[in-house]
Amino acid sequence: MAPTEFVTAFTTALAQAYTAGPDVYLAPPDLKDPELGAFDAVVPLIKNGWQFQHPRWGVMELKPLDGMATCEYTTGRLDPEKELTTLQARWHLWGGPKSGHARWYATASTHTPTALVKAITQSVADPAPLPRWKDGMLPWLRESAQLTPVTPPAPPVPTPLDVQRAAARRPPALGTRSVPRWSTTTEVTAPTSARTSPRR
Repeated sequence: MAPTEFVTAFTTALAQAYTAGPDVYLAPPDLKDPELGAFDAVVPLIKNGWQFQHPRWGVMELKPLDGMATCEYTTGRLDPEKELTTLQARWHLWGGPKSGHARWYATASTHTPTALVKAITQSVADPAPLPRWKDGMLPWLRESAQLTPVTPPAPPVPTPLDVQRAAARRPPALGTRSVPRWSTTTEVTAPTSARTSPRR
């Protein structure tokens, strides 16, 4: 599953393109020079230190220095159906530890507008740290990540106005009042005299 930040970057760019109209969100890459448009999408990666690799003929590949992610662009003609149902797409990005656990990937077909692909590459290449719960990360992912504890800020000191408002919202204290109490003792009756014997 791709990190939330990458998905947000794509959906935000898609929403902006949708607002601009179908000429933007349905605009295919320039068919006269598709590789030129592809290069525009990888510029954010290059600016952040990703380097070109040479995996095989017809594939442009870039990786960061730590080798924790990869971006591939395949040239030539591709099967449109396979692009949508397999990993044999025009664009293929993935990342995560080399162990194969906790890896994410994303693909984009030939007709994905370059601006939308660029939104993803910009997010992937962004070096800014991301907030994560340490206990929510898988152990092998924690070993590969650079974790920096974040201390929450101290609560602000209340102002006199805050104190006054809090006092006004406080319910009034209950007043004292007499409460009838019931006695649990029983009334003592005088002892009955012993029965006297009849007169003779």
